Amino acid sequence: MTSAATNISVTTGTPQITLVNVFTVAPERQNDLVEALDEATRSIFTKIPGFISANLHVSLDGTRVVNYAQWADEASYSAALRRPEVRSHVEHSAGIAQAYDPTLAQVWSVHHPDAAGS
Repeated sequence: MTSAATNISVTTGTPQITLVNVFTVAPERQNDLVEALDEATRSIFTKIPGFISANLHVSLDGTRVVNYAQWADEASYSAALRRPEVRSHVEHSAGIAQAYDPTLAQVWSVHHPDAAGS
């Protein structure tokens, strides 16, 4: 589901993983790439077991798209990559981007502003 505002859970000490994928793209292709990623997320990833959420970010200079996607665990993410429809999406997105750098990570720590009056 795409929404203007949402809450995601970022928690330490869980098997959840986060894919942080930074795409480099020609400014005139940034919109094409983010639309391809958005469509694939809606039509493919939201239906795959273990998928939790995805957030797409676009750089203000038009040269980057960042995909921040949460998965239940590394096994779920690995299983998704073996699916033909996911491989097709990856190839399509790679064809739009100049480069991409997918990195799997786990949450180390979480920080929030101090509460008022503390």
